[in-house]
Amino acid sequence: MAGYALKRLMTEYKELTTRPPEGIIAAPVDEDNFFEWECLITGPEETCFANGVFPARITFPQDYPLSPPKMRFTCGIFHPNIYADGRVCISILHAPGDDPTGYELSNERWSPVQSIEKILLSVVSMLAANGQ
Repeated sequence: MAGYALKRLMTEYKELTTRPPEGIIAAPVDEDNFFEWECLITGPEETCFANGVFPARITFPQDYPLSPPKMRFTCGIFHPNIYADGRVCISILHAPGDDPTGYELSNERWSPVQSIEKILLSVVSMLAANGQ
């Protein structure tokens, strides 16, 4: 399965480099490890995060895209969906299927059709929604 995951990650990296989303930079830490990525996210305009650049790491499981990656900001950032250690808590990063707490719908959670770009854009939206 790791072979498929690596191929998928390489494809997504190529897409991100040819069509990068505005305000987001993301790439593997090094060419020998496509399962660990560094990201820079520019804070959304007209929010308390505006003009900030926030570094983060995304760690992908060996069975990606069947399981979601984990994302963590590597700088101090105060937000209700970001734990003190930087871990990001949003539906798109939660394991697929039904939510055991009944809080999230299954279609809000991780799905293999998601992508790194969608994750990062969701995090920017999260910052914009709570940063005003």
